[in-house]
Amino acid sequence: MNTHDILFYLFSFASIGSAFCLVTSSNPIHAILFLVAAFAGAGSVLMLFGAEYLAILFFILYIGAIAIVFLFVVMMLNIKQAELKETLRGKIERYLPIGAVISLICLSSLLYIVIKDSVVFYSYDNINNLSGLTQSVELNMLEDPYIQ
Repeated sequence: MNTHDILFYLFSFASIGSAFCLVTSSNPIHAILFLVAAFAGAGSVLMLFGAEYLAILFFILYIGAIAIVFLFVVMMLNIKQAELKETLRGKIERYLPIGAVISLICLSSLLYIVIKDSVVFYSYDNINNLSGLTQSVELNMLEDPYIQ
């Protein structure tokens, strides 16, 4: 495992952990700080992948503008801590069933698409078996003189 892989795992776990803490945080100011950390982790992963422009957009636009404006708005609202008394257990009991249903629907549709498209081997012989969009992309790839 090289340094690139270690940094990828570090930034990915930091971004996922920050996003989880963002959702489960009861303090809105802490939630926005976790949002900044999640954006920083996502921007760092984009930087590792070589998408420097998108990474700089994440850093400047999301962290520097949107998240800080959220922070200022929440600080100006002066939300009382008494209004935020719902516990993590109450949130999980309330939102877990609908979250599980939505997650299963998304996962099953993703698996259906992956299994359906992985059966087809790409060649001129079975190009008619593909869906319309996949067929047009495949024809462009096979007939493009610049792709070898």
